[in-house]
Amino acid sequence: MDTMPEHTALESSAGALTYAEFAEQVRDLAKILADQSADGSLVAFQIPDLARACVAVVAAAAACRAFVPLSSDSPPAHRAQVLRDAGPQLVVGIEQDGTFRCEAVAAEDVDGYSSGMTDVAYVMYTSGSTGRPKGVVVSQQALMERLAGLAQVPGLGPGESMLAMTALSFDISMAELLLPLYVGGTLVAAPEEARLDPSVFADCAAQRRPEVVQATPSFWRLALAAGWQGSPTSRIWCGGEAMTSALAEPLLNRCAELWNVYGPTEATIWATAYPVCDAARISLGEPLPGSSLCIVDSEGSVISKPGQSGELILYGAGLADGYLNRAELTAERFTSLMTPHGERTCYRTGDRARYRDDATIEFLGRMDAQIKLRGHRIELGEIESVLESHPDVSQSVVVVRGADVPERASLVAFVVLPTGGITTQDLRRWLATRLPPIMRPARVLLVDELPRTVAGKIDRVRLTREISGV
Repeated sequence: MDTMPEHTALESSAGALTYAEFAEQVRDLAKILADQSADGSLVAFQIPDLARACVAVVAAAAACRAFVPLSSDSPPAHRAQVLRDAGPQLVVGIEQDGTFRCEAVAAEDVDGYSSGMTDVAYVMYTSGSTGRPKGVVVSQQALMERLAGLAQVPGLGPGESMLAMTALSFDISMAELLLPLYVGGTLVAAPEEARLDPSVFADCAAQRRPEVVQATPSFWRLALAAGWQGSPTSRIWCGGEAMTSALAEPLLNRCAELWNVYGPTEATIWATAYPVCDAARISLGEPLPGSSLCIVDSEGSVISKPGQSGELILYGAGLADGYLNRAELTAERFTSLMTPHGERTCYRTGDRARYRDDATIEFLGRMDAQIKLRGHRIELGEIESVLESHPDVSQSVVVVRGADVPERASLVAFVVLPTGGITTQDLRRWLATRLPPIMRPARVLLVDELPRTVAGKIDRVRLTREISGV
């Protein structure tokens, strides 16, 4: 920050901050955090404004405090559950005039205050299969290694800008908030409304012309459906969900470069990247610099043969330390395996993948998304891919209805048709020529839009609940 004090560090609707002005705000908040919390403690951030969130994130690092983001969209019960499990000493919010507000967390509201986190950057909570959120602990070292890798691939250079519009509670926001500062560029903070309103996003992108814009496939479909014409000078990073050929094709014509990026929270932001040049050929790409991957079978042996699927394993730079207060789960998912580089500590992603004949990696979906319906193993993602290959379908999600009673279980497809013009009968005929009977949804429901989480991903849990009444 001190080497280029007059360069613009941050732009937002509130104005611009030079690196010198940004550093001053960071120092002010860091002092407050140091005065009001213990060394190595955890502080919670509930800061929807991304410009202010960026100051808070850097201030926490300067004060040697880890932070845990709280989603403003979370129900009170979920927020209380995260606070109790995480054990922060402070909750930092924003007053109406934009100043920071710090409130102490009462001892009775937590299971115990977290400590010893001097080297931890943040704790990011994700949903757990048991219904209990789990906090992913990411060290400062892992974060810095990942930023160094992202600066090279997909790449962001000095003086370039990146648009920030992802909520702080979704870990890819770390790339948007920190990578521009890491390389000596400019962070462009979009209005909070841009996450849900494509017209606000389009106006912001057109005015600011950022070199890099990242978002989930769900958001890009929403933008395309709203008539977004693209950002011809921007490089698009698309990740968080599987990219389909049906999405890649229009995006390729609306940007300077299109990148498919992949990485779970446990691998810190993104772990792989692939430059998409042909919509028909999409791959997970190569590991980011310093990182590695392999595919293993059910016995944990490395797979190198094309066509054979297995679990995707990540290792090297960027791995999280594990899960907060969940030693058993950490031991299960972060384990020592024999890799092509020898025995390494690895993260078992739970994602299925395979090598193609040309050595590129094809993503096959979640291992737990493979269901068994009346004796047949079915990939829900395969059905969604076929639906989205229809020219009038912009997005689809297939869920299982009645999974608790196997003999009565059935598939339900939610389909978004931006332009209309076809019926469910048309779609059924389309599927009948492309899928075997067991893979055809029993119900096809046309919807205006699909519910999304604050992270921008499809809310499959909510859809599964909704179909109980279908």
